[in-house]
Amino acid sequence: MPFAGRIRREAGIATMAVGLILDGRQAEAILRDGEADLVAIGREALDDPNWPLHARQQLCDGSFDGWPEQSGWWLARRARTLDHKQN
Repeated sequence: MPFAGRIRREAGIATMAVGLILDGRQAEAILRDGEADLVAIGREALDDPNWPLHARQQLCDGSFDGWPEQSGWWLARRARTLDHKQN
């Protein structure tokens, strides 16, 4: 990210940050802080094909609304059960 931020500032062109962007909060911080205009999540997407859905869940309301119907409702139910057991 240091390279993307420097090029963005000095050359005034759009840049993309790559490498070790592990979660949605980190990606959002890179964009918010002006370090890059776009983030790439290649290896993380290999490790977690649902990375974009997890990022949305982290950054938005924590719901499973954006998930595919066949899995989202089960995950929401699971989350409610786990939350209920913790309280």
